[in-house]
Amino acid sequence: MGMRFYMALLACTVTVVLPAHADQLLYVAAVKDNAILAYELNPTTGELGFKCKTVLQGSPGVMTSSPDGSIIYAAVNDDGQAKVATLKRSPDGCLSVLGVAKLSDSSSTAIAYLCTDQDGRFLLTADYSAGEVTVYRIVDGRCTGEVVDHKTTEHSAHCVELDPSGDFVFVPHVKPNKIYQFRFDKSKGTLTPNEPPFVDGPDKEHRYHDPRNYVHHPKLDIGYTSNENGSGITVWNFDRRTGTLQRGTTLSALPPDSSGDLFAAGIQMTPNGRFAYVANRDQTADRAASQREDTLAGFLLDPDSGEPALIGYWPTPNQPFSFCIDRSGRFVYVAGTDTSTLCAYRIDQNTGKLEQFATYETGELPLWVICQSALE
Repeated sequence: MGMRFYMALLACTVTVVLPAHADQLLYVAAVKDNAILAYELNPTTGELGFKCKTVLQGSPGVMTSSPDGSIIYAAVNDDGQAKVATLKRSPDGCLSVLGVAKLSDSSSTAIAYLCTDQDGRFLLTADYSAGEVTVYRIVDGRCTGEVVDHKTTEHSAHCVELDPSGDFVFVPHVKPNKIYQFRFDKSKGTLTPNEPPFVDGPDKEHRYHDPRNYVHHPKLDIGYTSNENGSGITVWNFDRRTGTLQRGTTLSALPPDSSGDLFAAGIQMTPNGRFAYVANRDQTADRAASQREDTLAGFLLDPDSGEPALIGYWPTPNQPFSFCIDRSGRFVYVAGTDTSTLCAYRIDQNTGKLEQFATYETGELPLWVICQSALE
């Protein structure tokens, strides 16, 4: 899990009018600063303004929020001990620490992903190095560190996400090229391996394999993964009765003239399910930073089938490990871990093309970035 790591023509043009979500906030986990930075997001222009900084005991990593958005959970590496910080959001967007929970002794410091269940009663973690999925109890918004359930899978568990019903859990694994799938008991917080317990990613003879991150379409019974090895995107047909996935189309997420060691990272989708984007990281040894081919690839998603069609590629800061789309679906923010910068892009609502309009200096090694609506 280290840091090494269009041309589809549109048949018609549809003007999409989206609501402006006023008073949004953007949060960045800056690893080397031991801090989470908060920025105000202008709902009209997409510009960011620094708001405040919350210093933690240890280095923050991946983050998620409670279902109502009032709490942010951040994985923390505190001198080799894996922990989760529970942070309460104030109306102005700043954070205060409600508590820090030590995770189970089996947890490594390579917590790759966090998510909560729909009711905000449980926090699920994917542990990359240990190859584990763990469910922790949340009480009054705080992650307690109490283990509710624990499942050993395989090395490189990179993500853990629930389907829209909240009844099923998917855990992509990079190196074994699999997605583990579980049933989730919402009342107890327990996981049961589904049948089958996993599905294979694209054949390793295919260049674009090794599922990394998973997103579920907001309207269709379809999910998508970014595929780390060779950088790709795969469509997964979801059976809402059984909670299982069936692999569909896989496409490259790289420009055709790309060269070197290129790997996909995150995948994000606009809230209306119209566009999806995959981050590509250039980890070619000895390649100068100015020559790196880090990009964000965009895809138009068919409104009926969910099939992706390539839109194009846009340069990003070096090593785009994490990025987010704002709640209106009009702006994208990409963190460059090697440059300690945050680049902002506008999304053309008709085509999905991106236009970069700003670059911001941010904390050192900005590993994770999330967008949140302001609290009322």
